[in-house]
Amino acid sequence: MRLPDLSFRLIDLLATRAPGDASYAEIESVVWRAQVTRETIKQRVKLLRESLAPLGVPEKAIEAVRNIGYRTTLDIGLVESRAGWSGRRLILAVIATGLMAAAATAIFLLARPASPSAVPTLVIESMPLPAGVDSAGWEGASRMLVRDFSKIAGVRVLDRRPPGNPPSLLARLTLDRDGAGLRLSTELLDGQSSAVLFAESYRYAPASIDRPLTHFANNAYAIITALSLQPGNGGILAQPDAVRADYARAFGLWRRGDRQGLVAARSILERLLAERGAVPVAEALLIRVKADLVLIHAGDIGLARQAWRDADRLVAAHPDIGEFHYSLARALLAVGQRKAALEELRIAQRTMPFLSRDVAAMERADYPDRR
Repeated sequence: MRLPDLSFRLIDLLATRAPGDASYAEIESVVWRAQVTRETIKQRVKLLRESLAPLGVPEKAIEAVRNIGYRTTLDIGLVESRAGWSGRRLILAVIATGLMAAAATAIFLLARPASPSAVPTLVIESMPLPAGVDSAGWEGASRMLVRDFSKIAGVRVLDRRPPGNPPSLLARLTLDRDGAGLRLSTELLDGQSSAVLFAESYRYAPASIDRPLTHFANNAYAIITALSLQPGNGGILAQPDAVRADYARAFGLWRRGDRQGLVAARSILERLLAERGAVPVAEALLIRVKADLVLIHAGDIGLARQAWRDADRLVAAHPDIGEFHYSLARALLAVGQRKAALEELRIAQRTMPFLSRDVAAMERADYPDRR
């Protein structure tokens, strides 16, 4: 059974702690290496249970421990074909064997000829250093990200742009002065539209640059998987070039913000979704277009209510994706639900830190006495 990295780290942690409990804090640290919500953990447990179900593992084998975390109660009888092995070791051996087979399959798939549009390309791009900054420690940053992103099966990872069409994705590294020190900015961008899928900023220390790069890659990996690479989820990278071009054009029109641009973006996205069915990132963009027609241009409030319902459904299906929480926040603002919108913005900010300015602006407006 092939498992995504997050699911594998979760079952590995639970099996290591069995029959004891793994706390929420420990799960956050080991599985995500970052702070996440309990709803995110709950969703990952649900996905893990569903992945293990075909092996005959019952849902109750991974159970919640009230106000503490989770534990596994896997029965040795499920894997008793080899005497003398513990249940945990056998389960991990089965998973390891599955991962080895998956790796062999990935090597085969990557080795066989494929058209550029069939294999999504991720390019690591390092921006020029500020004047006077020592390049020691920076030169290996791109190679580290190539290594970390190369674990994503079915994606071609490069350290420079290939000639011809733009890549599917860009992972961009930028070093900027921050007072007396330096800050490392990381961004995951859609290659055609330049839409920011994830961004983070870190204090730069050449001796420990691997830590922020690994953190960035882990978060970006989860988003790429959720948006684009899971079979049948309708992500933008799984779509033909014409669909991605439509999305990029609609995104550019939405960024303009004028009424004519928003109306045109709505028309493009509604046609795209009617032809292609569920494309989550296109649905999220359409929600923001409808919300902004009401927020900025005093459109029909019924349009905002429709956007709110669609955003609620999208967030329920993909609770880990900050962009979808951002779309829900825009829809909530359009229907006058400022408090709920602020909460959704705070959730979105965890993976879209540039939204901190929006959060701060709303907090100042709602709580003018706050210092």
